[in-house]
Amino acid sequence: MGKVNNYTKNIAISETKTFAILLVIFYHCMLFYKNPSPFWPLNAGIASPGVITLTTFLGDCLVPSLVLCSGFLFLLSTRNHPRSRWEMLKNKVKRLIWPYFIYGALWLVPLYTFFDIPTFGRPLHTDFVSGFIAMCIGVFKDHLWFLLPLFWATLFFIIIRNLLDGKKLIVAGALTVITAACVELFLLDIQYYCIAQSGPFFIVFFVGILLYHFNEKIENWNSKIYCMISLALFAVLGLIIYSNIDNTVVYYIRNILGALLFYFIFMAVSRTSFSDKLNQSRFYNFCESRSMNIYLLNCPFMQIYFLLLNPLIGTNVYLTILCLWILSYTSIFIAVWIQNKLKMFLVNKIPIQKASG
Repeated sequence: MGKVNNYTKNIAISETKTFAILLVIFYHCMLFYKNPSPFWPLNAGIASPGVITLTTFLGDCLVPSLVLCSGFLFLLSTRNHPRSRWEMLKNKVKRLIWPYFIYGALWLVPLYTFFDIPTFGRPLHTDFVSGFIAMCIGVFKDHLWFLLPLFWATLFFIIIRNLLDGKKLIVAGALTVITAACVELFLLDIQYYCIAQSGPFFIVFFVGILLYHFNEKIENWNSKIYCMISLALFAVLGLIIYSNIDNTVVYYIRNILGALLFYFIFMAVSRTSFSDKLNQSRFYNFCESRSMNIYLLNCPFMQIYFLLLNPLIGTNVYLTILCLWILSYTSIFIAVWIQNKLKMFLVNKIPIQKASG
């Protein structure tokens, strides 16, 4: 079930990516009950131990698993659709950079200004122009931050793509580690466009590339092996989190372990009848095909709903999270559905106007 087909799809990678994005929304709904952070300043003033534990664990798994999937799909795409570096760069600008500026300008800045939502790079009472400028220079980005380090990692591997085969892969790995080390040593003070946050993306992206190379061997394993590996990764990751060791190397290791954990969980899932039913589901196919749109729309909804719900039920941690989860998912899916209908309308309308012209 998890095998790469002759075109562009890997079932396990697809399911990993889709569920990671859906869980990111749930993860964001819980962040109001962690200790206040500069990256998520809106807070209920209640630190829930259960929420802290779960968000710490998911934080090590969700974004890293998306980066791992990107690395896997990057190499899959270059094998199935060979293109020049310039064409690959244009495609990544279209898929990562343009959405950052479009959703930032038309979605993030207006809503955060109107509701005066504090977030990293946008203090309270920031006006529209200041917020817009902060977004354009890559300081105020909220959940859109993910697009930027992913672009830097992808750009790096576009440049060294000729090293991603055979024995040259060792050179690519060495260059990846050196680049991540340079980010940590020399670029952490750069506040713009998430350059300082790109280090782990290089490493985990490369792990995804390695998985692509070993995909045929991994595919020959049975589901019991996937489950055993998942349990081992879960245990090691849990032990590291429990030990509360906090340094850069451990942070990178946690990212790798979390990404691999999600990957092997869905390798196991892809061998079950549940995976077949899942891929026949209209709802799942809707989520899979529009997973990036779901991600791009998510944070403003829950921030707004929290501002409304906190005075009413904010002291009830799990009820508030449940309400945020239901309201946010519902709003996001409606927004994505409207967005899709609008896109279809414009696609059908433009040719008619051109013909009549």
